[in-house]
Amino acid sequence: MKYYQKFFYDACIIAQKRDNRPFIHEGDTTCPFCLANESSLEKIIDESWQSDELFARIVSNRYPVTSEERAKGLHDVIIDTHNHTFHPKDFTIQHWEILLCMIQKRWHAIMTLPNIRLIEVFKNYGEDAGASISHSHWQLIALEVIPYTMQIKYQAYNSLHTQCCYLCSNIHKQEGSVIWEDSLWEIWIPPVPQFPYEVWLVPKKHYQHYGELSLEEIKELGKLMKYLLQVYHQIKSQYAFNICFMSGDLKKEYPYHFHIKLMLRIGKVAGFEIATGCHIISIAPDMYAEQIKKILKGMYK
Repeated sequence: MKYYQKFFYDACIIAQKRDNRPFIHEGDTTCPFCLANESSLEKIIDESWQSDELFARIVSNRYPVTSEERAKGLHDVIIDTHNHTFHPKDFTIQHWEILLCMIQKRWHAIMTLPNIRLIEVFKNYGEDAGASISHSHWQLIALEVIPYTMQIKYQAYNSLHTQCCYLCSNIHKQEGSVIWEDSLWEIWIPPVPQFPYEVWLVPKKHYQHYGELSLEEIKELGKLMKYLLQVYHQIKSQYAFNICFMSGDLKKEYPYHFHIKLMLRIGKVAGFEIATGCHIISIAPDMYAEQIKKILKGMYK
């Protein structure tokens, strides 16, 4: 495994063993995330099993993109249900809380490692979102280096403000980006979405990374995650999606405002997007903003 970020403006990790990972779909009885096959799992790092419906487990990834030699870091899998076909939109709010608290507990443990610079938590659900196993799960990758693309993202973020963080300012409200808010969180429609129906969950307090959130904020986050996935279900009954935790570097060399991206995967990333970094989406942000607002309003009655 090797990590490269010196050629022009790109970065990549060479992880040849990833080509051996299984592709497991609904109905496959060999899924390693199902309880009947748990003996095939790598090391179990943490788990919570309060009942059949309140289950979460973190294990080492059998096919990691990282290693102790090159691309140094860690690669975990977070199994959020023992039911092969259970969709996260149907998790209870308590289930979401258990899951998100376990992720933060793991985050805090990794932060104690001296050389880790970046932790990325993400969820690929469905083949169109990049999932090789249909059983619901997340991944956590921790790196000793910050990929060049993320460095550019941090620099662009900081160029948007001088005295105040852009996400903390009132500029976005003047621009109409916020479609829902409570005392702790805002739901944004990003001004330049990469995918149709992309939304951001932005904490009102300024945090550098996920490890800094309070328990109260995590509880509310679980509720919002559940509701937004139910919104996606109403928009498109069969769908793939990604969730990405957008955190700053742990050493705080690059100031950043932690937020979470949810992206409904409609359409494909093709040659133009790969070549230019410019994404083509099929619906205007202001149009889907109104659609999401209307559905959320009905849920909060």
